[in-house]
Parts: sequence; C-alpha cells; structure tokens
Amino acid sequence: MLDRFEEFTYLISKINKEIQRIKLNELKKYGLKGSQMEFIHYLGKHQELKFKELCEVLNSDKAFVSRTINDLKAKNIILENYNKDKKIIYSLDRKGLAIFELNIKKTKQICNEVYLDDLKSEELYTSLRELANKLSKIGDK
Repeated sequence: MLDRFEEFTYLISKINKEIQRIKLNELKKYGLKGSQMEFIHYLGKHQELKFKELCEVLNSDKAFVSRTINDLKAKNIILENYNKDKKIIYSLDRKGLAIFELNIKKTKQICNEVYLDDLKSEELYTSLRELANKLSKIGDK
C-alpha cells in the first residue's frame, strides 16, 4: 500500500512539474510571470472585470492585484476604462487579447496530445476527485 502511495505522489508531483515547465516556457515567449498570465486568462475569459472582481477570481490581496495591474498596463497588455456607473474596469488590449488567444490555442494543442479517451478520463477524474475529497477530510481533522 505504501509503495502505491509513494508512486502516486511521485507521479502527481512529476505531472505538476512538467505542467509548470511547459507554462514557464510559454511565459518566457511573452516576458510574463505566471501571476500575470492568470490575469490575462481571467480578463480574456470575462472580457472585463472590476478591481474587486479581479481580487476575488484570483484569490489575491489588493496590493498584489494593484501591482500586477500596473505591470500589465506598463506592458500595454491591459486597459483601464470606466463603465456606465463610472467604476474602473479592466480589459485586455490588442496585445493582451493576442496573448490570451495564443495561450488558449497552445492549451488545446497540449490537451489533444495528452488526453486519454473519454472513458479513461472520466475514470481518472472520478478517482482524483474522490482522493482529493478524502485527503481534504483528513487535512481538516
């Protein structure tokens, strides 16, 4: 049983490291950090977000979000505008939208290369969800 758990944790760690390595290679192409790409992802997905909404979707504090907004504005990746209620909203500019679209394309390409068939994927995700829930319960004790 212990050998299976060790192999499982090793494989999960290896998968995570490979995903991180792929992400870093992609981010280098744009001169971005992982946290900046998260902003681009959520702004691309939602088209526009208020400051508070960015904090919520990113699960980040105001200082971090503010710094990242300033960095991305300086790189001409996001825009700051006002909505009809005169509230500041953030959206992607052309450069940010291009990065978002390239990232989506690359993600789909990677997924097509690594995904299992639907039945195997469903079994895998069911097992992973069950394991995550069990580990969460143990962690809550």
